[in-house]
Amino acid sequence: MHAPTRPPPSLQAAALLAVGAGVLLPALLWLLTEAVFGTALGTSPERQRAAVLLMIAVQGVLTAGLLLWALSRRFVQPFERLVEHVHGLAELRPVAALAQRLGDDFAPLAQELDRLRQRVQTLQTELRASHARLHKAALYDALTGLPNRALMLELFGHEAAAARRRGGALALLRIGLDGLRNLRDSLGHAAGDELVTGLAHRLAAALRDSDFICRDGDDEFLVLLAGPAGWDHVATAAERLLHTAQAPLQLPRSGRSVRVHAGTGIAMYPSDGGDFEGLARASSLALARSRELGQGLHSFYQPALDEALHERLGAERELQRALERGEFELFYQPMLDVRSERLVGCEALLRWRHPRRGLLSPAAFLETARRCRLMSAIDAWVLDAACGDLARWLGVGLLPGRVAVNLSLQQARNPALPEALRDALERHVLSPTMIELEITEDAFLHDPEGVARALSRWRMLGLALTVDDFGVGYSSLSHLRTLRPQRLKIDCSLVGGLPQDVEDCALARAMLAMAAALGIEVLAEGVETPEQRQWLLAQGCALQQGHLHGEPMTTTAFEAWLVQRSTARTGGRASPAP
Repeated sequence: MHAPTRPPPSLQAAALLAVGAGVLLPALLWLLTEAVFGTALGTSPERQRAAVLLMIAVQGVLTAGLLLWALSRRFVQPFERLVEHVHGLAELRPVAALAQRLGDDFAPLAQELDRLRQRVQTLQTELRASHARLHKAALYDALTGLPNRALMLELFGHEAAAARRRGGALALLRIGLDGLRNLRDSLGHAAGDELVTGLAHRLAAALRDSDFICRDGDDEFLVLLAGPAGWDHVATAAERLLHTAQAPLQLPRSGRSVRVHAGTGIAMYPSDGGDFEGLARASSLALARSRELGQGLHSFYQPALDEALHERLGAERELQRALERGEFELFYQPMLDVRSERLVGCEALLRWRHPRRGLLSPAAFLETARRCRLMSAIDAWVLDAACGDLARWLGVGLLPGRVAVNLSLQQARNPALPEALRDALERHVLSPTMIELEITEDAFLHDPEGVARALSRWRMLGLALTVDDFGVGYSSLSHLRTLRPQRLKIDCSLVGGLPQDVEDCALARAMLAMAAALGIEVLAEGVETPEQRQWLLAQGCALQQGHLHGEPMTTTAFEAWLVQRSTARTGGRASPAP
């Protein structure tokens, strides 16, 4: 059972004061009236009535005043404090706690408002923290902590204005890391992030206080050099930064020491661009030029790079349209066993019948295809077209032997290639033994492990492998025992010197001996003279390909060649279907 609620001490004192005033004040006023007005008040009964009326009036006024004061003290003032508190919360102003400032009647509401005040203060703190994080995310790179492109753009505006006032210049350096994607593939994404972070801090430490650096993309940094004294000073700074970027870096988490190559493209303000975007574009073109020249180099932007870019973009658009419009076609060149003159197969050779430039060999467009990432699509077209031609020839009783299809390095490493091969073979109802895949020797130099994995997938499908252009590279010999291709093709640049060139003869003998020891077939390509044919045959190389035995022919011409050959071998009768 709750104890009865007592009024607060202030109200008790006010009540006692009001009672005393209601009794004493009328008496004092009456005595004062008697003394002042005396006989003017009339007889005794009249005086008594006046005294009573005066007492009632005074007590009424006092009672009303006390009541109003009590109501104000108990309700109006707390309510005003509540309103002021709510306004403060609405305006997000700091406000004091209410629970200790209001009476018992408002205590529950005051407590709820205090809890609301504390929640609002917590939300304000969280909002300020979130705003700070958003501000940092908008202007700084999350991985490295360096300024990002947006902040660099703002800083460039200030520095460019200062350079214009003093008639000075700025230099924008774009540092590009080479091989970061391969490192991520081999060591993992975390190791790649660790490398980028370490290089970012190292590059930032190598700059002056007046210079700025930002991260621009996964593997590129932009450095703004304020007030360079001249091109030679910019070149010196670029060399220093390249040396810093290419020094070995220890990765604590993965426990490895890694090293990446880098290149730098340099653009000068205002000569190479009047705004940040123009300058950044110029530095990107200069970086591309550095990478074309080699690793660890720097290049200044030159207007000719713009012309080259426009030409390259035009070539890429043409190549894309060629694929869409069906301007590619296959030529076929026979491969013979010259001892028996037996046709052992043919190589599918890609050609582009350009509407203005005529017939183009792969050397004229494959580099552009690699650059614009069309090689996989082109390789897929070549595979499907070759399978379609082979199926048609077999369907009419022609025997072209195994069809060799060239694969690019990108397609060879494509995990989806085995499925694409299987689909093409099933779609054209072909056996895997009818297709031979050719990959150039330099694939072993770039990615020996990836090629080995691809080989295992191809062998599971039953496809034969040929190493093309053998003798051009330098490191594939050590991989032959592991890879064990079915065939090697001696490059035509080596065959061209036979039999006159002593060194070429020695190299050819060594290759033939090595392949014989490993049980690998050898085919010599580029055979153009009877002397080359006889020398190779004398060394045991009976498999040959070249203009002497048949030039590359269109699909229609090769089919006619097959028919003629089949008719000649059967004495004028058509050969039966297999």
